[in-house]
Amino acid sequence: MVKHNKLVRDRVPELIQAEGKQVIVKHLNQAEHFEQARLKLYEELKEYEEANIDEECLEELADILELAYELGKMHGASFEEMNAIRSEKRERKGGFEKGLFLEEVLDE
Repeated sequence: MVKHNKLVRDRVPELIQAEGKQVIVKHLNQAEHFEQARLKLYEELKEYEEANIDEECLEELADILELAYELGKMHGASFEEMNAIRSEKRERKGGFEKGLFLEEVLDE
């Protein structure tokens, strides 16, 4: 028996059962779900940081996006609202394409 004690994607238990294994799952309450989603986001960020720059990297980014949308939903925002916020902020402040690294701001 392997203990995982972590949030998993919704279909993971059924995929494990399809392999002939038993699973024990707990349905989290709202507060637990929120906390575990935040912890899972940190886990996925760490995995992204440690991934080779290849397709595995894209898998980790997809997990991060999924968690960002789920956390947004927990804060009351739909997928569309999250994208609207992202788009408005991009319009107002830009994206990250130019690779600008702000070193300091000098007072005149």
